Amino acid sequence: MNSQVLAAIVIVAALLVILGVLVKILDLKRKREAEAVHVQAQISDALLREQSLFGLPVTATAHAPLWSGTPMAVVITGQVPSAGMRETVLDLVRAEAARVRPDVQIEDRLTIDEKLARVA
Repeated sequence: MNSQVLAAIVIVAALLVILGVLVKILDLKRKREAEAVHVQAQISDALLREQSLFGLPVTATAHAPLWSGTPMAVVITGQVPSAGMRETVLDLVRAEAARVRPDVQIEDRLTIDEKLARVA
């Protein structure tokens, strides 16, 4: 009877430890997602403030890995009318990302659509 009680106590303790670890991981994931939303909002605001980029379909999407030692990734997608405008967008995004966080990696998925220059 004594060994059964001990086994039950060990099982309950193990379940509590596993539950505690899961709660910590979920909390870490929530914090990292909040950081990604913050970085994404800052970059999006910077893109909106830049008058030369007004009306261009350019968006930033931030992805935060679960572990804090790995860098955050920001994917820049959309269309720009020229290579020079592409560099303007990327320079602005790099500067804003570095201001918010030093370990952001920028992934460029911008395409050049010369038709946008005629519309603007």
